[in-house]
Parts: sequence; structure tokens; C-alpha cells
Amino acid sequence: MDFIASDIYGNENGYLRHSGIDVNVGTENTFEIKIQNKYFDKARHWYRCRVYAPGTEYGGIVRAVNPITEDGIIKIKGPTWRGLLNKKAIYPEKNDYLVLSGEANAVLAGLVRKLGLSEVFSVSTEHSGVYLDYVVPLQSMLLDAITRALEAQGARLDIKYFSGETLGRGYAMLSAKPIQDLSETIEISEDGNVKLNILDYQDGTNHLICLGKGELASRQRIDLYAWPDGTIRKQQYYTGMEENVEYYENTSVETLAELEEEAREKFEDKKNYKQLKISVSGLDLELGDIVGGRERITGITMASPVVRKILTVTGKGRESIDYKLKGDD
Repeated sequence: MDFIASDIYGNENGYLRHSGIDVNVGTENTFEIKIQNKYFDKARHWYRCRVYAPGTEYGGIVRAVNPITEDGIIKIKGPTWRGLLNKKAIYPEKNDYLVLSGEANAVLAGLVRKLGLSEVFSVSTEHSGVYLDYVVPLQSMLLDAITRALEAQGARLDIKYFSGETLGRGYAMLSAKPIQDLSETIEISEDGNVKLNILDYQDGTNHLICLGKGELASRQRIDLYAWPDGTIRKQQYYTGMEENVEYYENTSVETLAELEEEAREKFEDKKNYKQLKISVSGLDLELGDIVGGRERITGITMASPVVRKILTVTGKGRESIDYKLKGDD
């Protein structure tokens, strides 16, 4: 995979050579590149310059320069394209809820225009076939809102950086894509050039006591229960020694419905879970894709969406991608 450096306007300025590259997409959404002192060039490696692998999401804008004199290297760092989106807040014109509604790519285009992101971002003009109808929670960041709105419709945000045509500027193309469930066609195991770390955690909270406003007998309360299939219900399944209880308190909400909505979201992070860490070469999955994993000795299997990708490229050009799946903490 070749990386290109550009000037602050996105005009190509040659390939990155002899550089160690780490790109985190999906969680931290940052990149770091190590350059030997003798290869460092301010025209390509300075603040606001862009680095990217054309046709992929890997890349971003330089916003930190860190010379390490004892090692003879200079680190350049910054947010990825996805990271840039999460530095923008999304809010309505008035103190009310914002609703993202309509064909997904048209909604994305409107957000790019409204927030002044056209210098770096473009949006596909193709019809995505995805229709949004999402109420954005207050105090939301742009990336979070887009991701949740798309996930609610079984879709994901796709980002690809394209170099400009001759003497043209490059841009990060945004588009909505349906999530692919590859769990039936791609099952990752220890076979081949794969490192697999799988955990089946069965000690999570399965009874969440949710407390809202009020005092004593008049206090708002809802009891939520986790079930073996992963759903959250108001009927109890685990009892006795198998019951794991935890309190959740939120006095900022007004109604029981709001308390339940917030509590359900918190409960998702406290339940039993399976986690799967994958390090594999020769396979490039997209964020949101659902894949299966199998550990042969224990027989543990799982299917979960990809929520993080870490691309590592050594100075000699050897590359690998580590994947994190949802539920992997």
C-alpha cells in the first residue's frame, strides 16, 4: 500500500518512503508516521499537509510535529478523515432537536455544506438507497450522529480519499453504504496467517436498577434485565447466584421513558459479551462489516461488526491490519 504526501491544499507532492505508519480508524481515528531526519521535508510533512493511501480511508491531516532527537526521527501526527468529522458539533438552529431525514447521501451533502467542510470532503452524488429518519441527541458530534443515523438503517459511513486529477486537489469522498453481513461467508479462525484472541465473558451485569428523579417511594425507578440472547427486557431471566445487579442513576431526565432510553444505552456496555481480536493479512474489511470468528479448541464462535481497524506499515513496506469487533474492550 503506497502513501502519498500532499501540500496543505491537497496537491500531490510525492510518495512517502522509508516511513513507519500507523493509522487507527474507528476509535481513536488518528495517524502517526515516523520519518527519518534525512527524509523529512517541510513541504510535505508540515502542519496542515495531507498524507493518504489513494482509494482507501487511511490518511489524514498533519496537526502535530514531534522531533525525537535521540532516535533521529520525526513523528508527524493528526486526525484521520473520520477524526476530522468528529471535531465538528452538530446542532439545530434553535434550542431544539435536529432531525436527519431523507436520502442519506443528500443528508451528508447538506451537512458538509452547512459545516464548511468542502475544502476536504465531498459526497457521492449516487443514490444510496438508504433513507434516514434520526433524531440527533443534544450535544452530539458530527461523526457520532452520522454513524448512529446510518446504523439505525442498517448502513455505514464509507470514506475513500481520492487524489485529484492532473494538478487537481484531492478530497475525501463520503457515502452511505449498506452494512454487509459476512459472518456466513467469512469465518476467521487460526488457520493461515491469522492471530486470533477470543473471549466469552459471562460475568456481566444482568439486572440494572435504574433510578431517576424523586425521593424514596416517589422516586422514578425501572428495572431492566439482560437475557441470554443479548436482548434487554423488563422480565427477569437470571436469578439466585446467576443474578448480577448494578445501579444506574440519572436525575437529569424528566420522564420514565427518557430514563429507560438512557439506561438501555448504558446497559449495553455492562452485559455479558464476546470479544474478538483479529490480526490478519490479505483481508481488508470495512467498518461496520459483520464477520464471524471461531476458536477451535474451545469451540467459541461469534459474529460481530468491525468497529476499529489499525493499519501498520513498517519502514520496509511490510503491512498488517488489526481489527477490533464490537464488544471487544
